[in-house]
Amino acid sequence: MNKFIKLGIFTLAVLVMQACTSAHLKPVANPSQMMKPQSGKALVVFMRPSSFGGAIQSTVFDGETYISTVSANSRVAYQAEPGEHMFMVIGESADFMKATLNANKTYYALVSPRVGFWKARFSLKPVRKNHDPAELAEWLESTTLMEPNEQGFAWAKENAADISNKRDEYLPQWKGKSAAAQDEQTLFPGDGR
Repeated sequence: MNKFIKLGIFTLAVLVMQACTSAHLKPVANPSQMMKPQSGKALVVFMRPSSFGGAIQSTVFDGETYISTVSANSRVAYQAEPGEHMFMVIGESADFMKATLNANKTYYALVSPRVGFWKARFSLKPVRKNHDPAELAEWLESTTLMEPNEQGFAWAKENAADISNKRDEYLPQWKGKSAAAQDEQTLFPGDGR
């Protein structure tokens, strides 16, 4: 293969990989410490093990509170108050996941990309307590633990009106789903580990 073609392929691969990581994130210095719930809190780990739609970032919220951007092949650990939550993920649209969390437990959710009209859409999928432990371990191994940086918080503040508009547009659709469909997108207290 011509060395210029090889160089072109290498350069393209580097650019694609850079596009997959958001400027709103930084790697966590001590991942093992961040992967445990703080005393009296519930830990929710949002994982995006897929590279599908990698150039499009997903952002996750607890109600109206920005949690973090979640890039392809990354995960974010969120220390939440026990009790009820309505998590939201946005890309081209918004989708939701209800949760009832117990203190001192760890919960997992997948940030799953879907095909959108202009760019990727995302859904939040709860990982049940009885989910295959080998697959969960594989997802954790294949993702890098990240945390939001100042750029991420600034982005959320600058885009608050658009974020609120997406919530207002798509939450009624989520609430209009059947009880069974809502349950599929709900983290239950017993899903904690």
